[in-house]
Amino acid sequence: MAQINNYGYEKLREYILSSWNYIEVQNESGIALKRFGIADGLQITRNATTQEIEYKLVITGDATFLGKTVGKSVLLEVATNGSPIATEIFAPFTFESADDQLTIIHKLQVPQIV
Repeated sequence: MAQINNYGYEKLREYILSSWNYIEVQNESGIALKRFGIADGLQITRNATTQEIEYKLVITGDATFLGKTVGKSVLLEVATNGSPIATEIFAPFTFESADDQLTIIHKLQVPQIV
């Protein structure tokens, strides 16, 4: 089996940065509450030292989330529909007021170092 070299991993990271640009916030059962892209405040950064790609999203208790519980987020490639690429499950958080704020962070490492 062939090994992917540094150039190959760099091309994979470039593809991920340019194509995997959506995070969908879901309740604990996996029901979608809202999907965010870069235009909606999703921040995507890359750390060249660790080969990590970080997706960061800060959500407030606006009308979309007020009274709702968030329990997972999913990384996607498309604005609607699509298949999950990566899923983060976290302690459930319920938005009880408009002042509530939740920060969600997904980290990918290409290649993953174990």
